[in-house]
Amino acid sequence: MKNKIIILFFIFITSCQKSPIYESFQNYEKMGFAEISNTDIIAHHTLAPNSQIRITNLLNNKNIVVNIDKNTNYKKQREIIISKKYAELLELSSSLPLVKIESLRSNKTFKANLGQIYEEEKKIAQNIDIKSVDIVDLTTNKQSKNLKLKKVTIFYGDFIYKNSAQDIASLLKKEISNINPIIVQVNKKYRVNAKIINDINDFDIFFNKIVNTKFEIYNISVE
Repeated sequence: MKNKIIILFFIFITSCQKSPIYESFQNYEKMGFAEISNTDIIAHHTLAPNSQIRITNLLNNKNIVVNIDKNTNYKKQREIIISKKYAELLELSSSLPLVKIESLRSNKTFKANLGQIYEEEKKIAQNIDIKSVDIVDLTTNKQSKNLKLKKVTIFYGDFIYKNSAQDIASLLKKEISNINPIIVQVNKKYRVNAKIINDINDFDIFFNKIVNTKFEIYNISVE
């Protein structure tokens, strides 16, 4: 059983990892939390300077297109550093600065476009404590459009086999304190929801528990 879990994690981690991206024309898309800086800068840990990216505020779908100013190392739990003026354009919340970063093809003309699309307002599922791992089919769940609140969830997966998700959920409960993972079914695959994030401090507490562990490669969903 132990060997099975080790092999499972090796496959899971290697499949999730992507080779470093140093050119602006390569595809890059990731959700994460931004660091808001008082200096006039856009910095990323992987994308090269002058790479053109779209930054989207995932809580209101406003976005801007900017160029990376510099490539630099910073604390691992932040996806990007952006200046205060761009944060204000995005109406980025300091308590939950959740963004999506997308690389764009190189363009000689610098752009700082601001756009907004209709956001879907989805019903927040109740965060119920469980004694065992539950499975919920999210693909058939009817969503209400009356609520503007967002649910931000850290998850692992998606897995083809339920047993794989159950193994990950069991290890999370065993190795990370105060975690009650729930397995949900999305598009006929299995996802391990590890933690609902209410604000940036909540995320930092969770990240400090998983940093330098096999659980450091996570995904984020916003509903």
